[in-house]
Amino acid sequence: MNSQDCAYTVAVLADVHGNAAALRAVLNALDSQHYDTMVFAGDLVLNGPRPAETLDIIRGLNVQAIYGNADRYVCDPCHPDPGVQWARERLDPDAIAWLAGLPLSHRITPPGGESPNDDLLIVHATPTDVGAGLILQPDRFGLLQVTPQPKAERLLGSAQADLILAGHLHYASSGNVGEQRCATVGSVGFPCDGDTRAAYARAIWDGHTWEVQHCRIDYNYLQVAAEIGRSSFPFAANSAERLRRARFIPQEQRVVHSS
Repeated sequence: MNSQDCAYTVAVLADVHGNAAALRAVLNALDSQHYDTMVFAGDLVLNGPRPAETLDIIRGLNVQAIYGNADRYVCDPCHPDPGVQWARERLDPDAIAWLAGLPLSHRITPPGGESPNDDLLIVHATPTDVGAGLILQPDRFGLLQVTPQPKAERLLGSAQADLILAGHLHYASSGNVGEQRCATVGSVGFPCDGDTRAAYARAIWDGHTWEVQHCRIDYNYLQVAAEIGRSSFPFAANSAERLRRARFIPQEQRVVHSS
């Protein structure tokens, strides 16, 4: 059996963040691309203008999704961030319950493969912490530096796979922590690499290893930025500018961690 017979493809979409227009663009692109299964790697609703619509689309696909740190915030009725509360108020109780019930990771053993050595392990940030940053390569703006090896090993914990694939950073990267291969995928809804196009990835098992193909698709991000700007979202100007510049812009007033 050659590697073509073993090929298996996973479409990985991370960090949609309530940007329904970007999500639709990615899904339309995937309509003409082969994949065997799809996984959403967390951070589904917060920051974009359409949290409820975004979640309706994702739930309607009946595919695997996992929990991100922003999803954790939205599921907390006492979270002090007004932006979190804004998104939460636009979701019905059933949608919030669905978010709260998502797992923290999803493991895929490819056809004919052996677990854990051949697995693709999809997490939002790291296997041990849904909100921690494992920096494999610096971002293009110099905001993030590579995580020191001892800390990186702690963030991986005992997790083992052929490839550990995450979102959270909003840009594509790859590297090794010891002998463990790791990678991140870009963001569907809020890229932070200077490219305003929506990002997604295809993880492809070739019979021997997983390789990641990073993909981009144009959509009308300026229209979405304008929609955010017109909304009552408490940090509308900041979120709109993040979309226009495709980079992280600090919001000093924002509370980023719940107690």
